[in-house]
Amino acid sequence: MTNQRFNLISLHDAIDLLGVSRSTFDRWRKLKQLPFVKIGKEILIDKNELEQWVRLHSFSIQNPPFASGAATTVTSQELSTITVGYQSGTAHMWTALIMKELGWLEEELILVNPSRSVHVKWLDAANGTLLLQGLIGGSIQIASLGDYPIALSQSLSQTLPAFRPILLAFDGKTSGGQGISLVMRKGLEINDISEICQWPLSSAAQSSAGYRLSKLLQSLGGHENHFEHKEMDECMAGIVKRKLAGSVMWEPYISLAQYHGVGQVLFPEGIGENYLTGIVADENWARHHEGDAVAFLKAHVRVHTFIRNNPHAAAELISRAKGIPPEITARIIAKVRWDAAFYSKDMNALQQLSVPLSQKICFKGEYLQQAIKALKLPLVSCDPLEGDWAVEQLY
Repeated sequence: MTNQRFNLISLHDAIDLLGVSRSTFDRWRKLKQLPFVKIGKEILIDKNELEQWVRLHSFSIQNPPFASGAATTVTSQELSTITVGYQSGTAHMWTALIMKELGWLEEELILVNPSRSVHVKWLDAANGTLLLQGLIGGSIQIASLGDYPIALSQSLSQTLPAFRPILLAFDGKTSGGQGISLVMRKGLEINDISEICQWPLSSAAQSSAGYRLSKLLQSLGGHENHFEHKEMDECMAGIVKRKLAGSVMWEPYISLAQYHGVGQVLFPEGIGENYLTGIVADENWARHHEGDAVAFLKAHVRVHTFIRNNPHAAAELISRAKGIPPEITARIIAKVRWDAAFYSKDMNALQQLSVPLSQKICFKGEYLQQAIKALKLPLVSCDPLEGDWAVEQLY
């Protein structure tokens, strides 16, 4: 008999359904009687029992695992949910994926208030525009965004006064636009780069890659809107199925296209100015939940340290989570600068993306400074640092 006949789902499907990390799921299984069935080494979950458990624990949840004494319950007023938006399909923002897998945000939130129970919901989006919509609507509290969506958030705040996005920290950075390149279908003969203006191209709309494709076409005399707007998975599929000539992509799609021999990279050095990613939240939420915002940044900095000090372990973790060969994930993360600090050069780069340019990028360095201080690491200034990125990590 099949698992479906017994209404059973796999452990991975249950984790995705709940939107939590594996460590959180295991903690609930051990300490909150989350129902499961073990057949050999495989863990299966009955969907009906899981639904009943979720309903029950939406109103009454036992103390977190670090609390001592007998288990008690908290009321629904004491239960809060933090929704984190992230993009596991964007390598420069794999920090959030690692944070989710290791359960470090949940750890930091417990330290903020051990008597409070917080549910972290992880929303994996295909692009930054979807995350911006969630931030504006209040369904997402904090999110990882690329440079163009960060700049776009500032422009949107001009027309939506209730939306006050702030940049809390940077994430992955690469110089010269490395990590975003034009991938053309294998076998195409290109005599002159301007020929691409006549071929079917694609990239994600309102994205860092889409912005750079528009600028590239403009520089070649083509029309900036002469390409199809598709999600990155669709762009890759279009190249594989030979329905597209090419696409401006971000990592890991660039490396995967080369690995599988379906694409050729025309700009291996990258396209455009420095490619930046960062953490954005609504200022009203951050101000009223300062401890939670700092807790997220503590976990964020911890993951950066983990990637820098244990790149092999980080690559293996990402490989398991995404199903990407570890040699590819290792090669990608080695090319990225994992640095949350603000530099004037970073702010200027974002400013150039802002529409209108007069709209200043709003950042709040004090949250990151609190997180670094709490971790007992060397402090960095709340103001942007001058000069080029430091040769040595500052914290």
